[in-house]
Amino acid sequence: MNRIIITETPPIVLAIVMAIIAFAIILAIPFLPAAPAIAGTSEPVVAHTRDTRIGIVRGDTLFVTRAKVIAAALEGNEMLAASGAMKDAANAEALGAWRGFLPQVQLSEFFLRSDDALSSFGFKLQNRSVTQMDFHPDLLNNPGQTDNFITRLQLLQPIFNGGMGYYGKQAADAAGRAAAYKHQRAAESIRFHGHQAYEGLKLALTFTRVMETAVASAEGHVRQAQSMVDNEMATEADLLQAKVYLSGLKQKLIETRNYVAIAGEHIKLLTAVNSELPLSVDADESEVLANEDWADPGPASTTGRSDLLARLEEAKAAGKMVGVARGAVLPHVNLSLQRDYFDLEDPFGTNAKSWSLGVYATMGFGVGNLGEIKKAKAQHRAARHMADFESRQAGVQFRQAWLEANAAREMVQVAEEAVIAARESLRIVTNQYREGLAGMVDLLDTQAAATMAEGNLVQSRHDFNLGLANLEFSGAGSSSFGSTDGSAQISHENPADAE
Repeated sequence: MNRIIITETPPIVLAIVMAIIAFAIILAIPFLPAAPAIAGTSEPVVAHTRDTRIGIVRGDTLFVTRAKVIAAALEGNEMLAASGAMKDAANAEALGAWRGFLPQVQLSEFFLRSDDALSSFGFKLQNRSVTQMDFHPDLLNNPGQTDNFITRLQLLQPIFNGGMGYYGKQAADAAGRAAAYKHQRAAESIRFHGHQAYEGLKLALTFTRVMETAVASAEGHVRQAQSMVDNEMATEADLLQAKVYLSGLKQKLIETRNYVAIAGEHIKLLTAVNSELPLSVDADESEVLANEDWADPGPASTTGRSDLLARLEEAKAAGKMVGVARGAVLPHVNLSLQRDYFDLEDPFGTNAKSWSLGVYATMGFGVGNLGEIKKAKAQHRAARHMADFESRQAGVQFRQAWLEANAAREMVQVAEEAVIAARESLRIVTNQYREGLAGMVDLLDTQAAATMAEGNLVQSRHDFNLGLANLEFSGAGSSSFGSTDGSAQISHENPADAE
């Protein structure tokens, strides 16, 4: 987790602080590839008609909610739609794998022209038009140019193909299931990115409020220093120092407000909502906090994660491809039923007709086949090793997510206590400055410490809320700590069954 730290020395560290704020906000927002722009779009835009997909319009601001941002991203994000198209392509490939079992019908039309003696006589014979005159030696040897049209309807039926059709169909089905699981993981990723984008906007808005409060407090210091200078109770240096401090805070406030706009643009990108309104969140938007201790989850149960299930299906598909490679060297038996229509003058003519029935058996083996078998076996081993490693890696990811979320929870509690102490310290030092018991440097240092404490609390709450989302994402809904948006846990039914 990236931390935003507001330092105790006002004039120097604020620049560093706000740079870290910018970095943290950017990391909290997903950088998904942008969809290509469509040139020449002339459709009029009706104000606010699409904005309500992600929130509620009040005045000139669109107040978004976490649940609506996630729902809109799942509905309209182009990258998720592309993932769905890839799943459909895999299902289509599985459908096409039935070709190893089902007949194939072909319709063909041929045009032949030749002055070859044998071909010309054959054309006439196919058309059942041979006469006694056609056996004259001169005509047989010099038939001249002869045309022939053939219309062919052919049925091809596989009988046995060495198991290539059977194993190929199983491999295609497994690949289709893998694509469905990958699409489900893509949806889970979009959900997590929705949490990130929302938390990024909330982080920027909350830091803006912190900076606005700091600016208001610094303006009060300037007014008080001016009053004390007028009454000859303080030096001009105190007033100048207060003004410099206030100027630095105002510059950083401008930056944080710009980060709010940037965070809003990334939400619009994620959800494919093109709104011209600035985005905000309600101050009382659900804050998921836990005050009680968490029980250690122990070994992570991530076997239901869709990306791991996809890896297992890919390993199954690779195993079936070994059978396909072996089937290439076994005997293949196919049946052909053919109906031909012949005509010497007209395409698709039916001057004569014939039929043919054939059964063909073929078999071949070469070094290329041996290489394909070894290659398929190696790819199967690689797929199994990758599935095993990613399964163990998922357990580590879940464990890390739990540790980080638990640490963030504890830091929230510490940060809340620090804010209380910092506010009280600021109150005391402010009163001391009024009475001439503390200098301007002491007051500004105390003010910076209070701002730092407020910033730490904001960051800790952001880390905790995002940690919960990451915990859910790492366990694919297997976490017992609940969803950060109050939604139901992710279902792990077989995607193929849901089609």
